[in-house]
Amino acid sequence: MSETVSDASMDVPLEAGRVKVRLNALFAGVANPETGCPYSVAEVAAATGISESTIRQLRQGSKRNPTMKTVQILAAHFRVTEDYFSKEMSGTDVDRVVVALKLLDIAERAGVQDIFLRASELSVDGMRMVGAVVDTACKAEGIDAR
Repeated sequence: MSETVSDASMDVPLEAGRVKVRLNALFAGVANPETGCPYSVAEVAAATGISESTIRQLRQGSKRNPTMKTVQILAAHFRVTEDYFSKEMSGTDVDRVVVALKLLDIAERAGVQDIFLRASELSVDGMRMVGAVVDTACKAEGIDAR
């Protein structure tokens, strides 16, 4: 059975249960930066203005036709694109999105996103040098590098 995200101007087809599965993956995998714990329904409701009952229904799969605005607000809150809820993706790809969000949160908390951005331009040899420098710094500070 297929469902849609409704908007006055368009319908985006959704596979039955897709919003449920993907929203639950975000709840399980994305930590609230203020608490370091997974978001609660109440926290997401307070942050987004979407009612707790609507969020619960989406997570349970009993609300099968979310509005486009609801999808947009949830996507913005969890820092994913709206396509995350409608695009054809394997479970592995959904897991990769959640892992990427976790890594982004870690990078932001550690203040290293600028290093990541700059390092992304490096060659394989350049990345090996960066890894060696990080290993040396970890050893100097008594941290297990791996």
